[in-house]
Amino acid sequence: MIDWTGQRVLITGAASGIGRALAVQLVQRGALVTAADINAEGVAETAALCGGEALVLDLADGAAGPAAVAQLVARHGRLDAVFANAGIGYRRRLLKADLDDAGLARLWEINMLGPTRLAQALCTAAEAGGWRARIVITGSENSLSLPPSVQNNGIGLYAASKHGVLILAEWLATESRNAGKPLDVHVLLPGGVYTGMTAPGLGDDPARWPADMGIIMPERAAELCLKGLDLGLFHIPTHAHLQNDMAWRTNSVVEATAALGLNEQA
Repeated sequence: MIDWTGQRVLITGAASGIGRALAVQLVQRGALVTAADINAEGVAETAALCGGEALVLDLADGAAGPAAVAQLVARHGRLDAVFANAGIGYRRRLLKADLDDAGLARLWEINMLGPTRLAQALCTAAEAGGWRARIVITGSENSLSLPPSVQNNGIGLYAASKHGVLILAEWLATESRNAGKPLDVHVLLPGGVYTGMTAPGLGDDPARWPADMGIIMPERAAELCLKGLDLGLFHIPTHAHLQNDMAWRTNSVVEATAALGLNEQA
């Protein structure tokens, strides 16, 4: 079990939802939290709730994340963990989407490149300072599959950004391990969680959402995230159905391999 006592932690996307729940629970475990978000009012509320610091941060600016890491290291002498939780939604059907939309560039920057830039900055700081750090990147059930409950929602580009988050996290973990870098990498894979990003599309009462989404509250997602870290997991899912949703892809590759006669050639 991780001893968070005195650990310096940065949480992005902390104005509400999973980020706020993580901030509260980490402080309860003894961590010293800096809550960051573009929403100044919301992140101030989170900081007040958990007795931590508030930092207004727009990860659409590629320099903002690394600057925040440098700022916190300069102020506190170290930064032990980053929860790269900030993310935005994007709803455009692929066959109608404008792929030059400025909103799409913002999606890639915040959802994919933001966590990667934070990981780079955190690893560099930890290596220079002589401590070990960890980064927890928030992906999605859409990182793994096309969940039946959202297949009519037109979120293919958002899902692509979350697929990107997963493979980038896997590569970050692999590069860190192979090069002996002082950075542990984990990826949180939430299914349906009642947050400010999901609520507008489905209504304010989670009890009325589609049953197959298995909606949970942010506090449960944060609890599972911290449990996964205690267990040393890389993939940290929040719903059992994620494994079933992935099965069609594995089965398709297995069937294609057999149909092409590749097994016989091995």
